[in-house]
Order: sequence, then C-alpha cells, then structure tokens
Amino acid sequence: MIPELEYAVYVWSSYGIFAVVVAWQILQPVLYRRRLMAELREEQALQSGEYDDPNP
Repeated sequence: MIPELEYAVYVWSSYGIFAVVVAWQILQPVLYRRRLMAELREEQALQSGEYDDPNP
C-alpha cells in the first residue's frame, strides 16, 4: 500500500505527527508522576526533619 507520490508528503507527515502525539501521550504521565513523587519525597523529608538543603 504505497500512496501516490503526490500525496506521500501529506501521508508521511500525518504518520509522523501521529507518532509524536502518541509518544507525548505516553511520556507526559510518566514525567508528571516522576515530578510528583519527587515533590512528595521532599515534603516528607521536610516534615520528618531529614531534609538536607543542597543550597544553604
């Protein structure tokens, strides 16, 4: 199933955009969870008194 040459740019750019959107949909929750877990660990360390400020 090879598209006509005149439509190839449209078809392959659509595939590319689709791949980028799907990758972003997978990556965004992973990055959000990582950031949220780091914030929770920092808050827990602050509350328990174990927090060591790297920039005093």
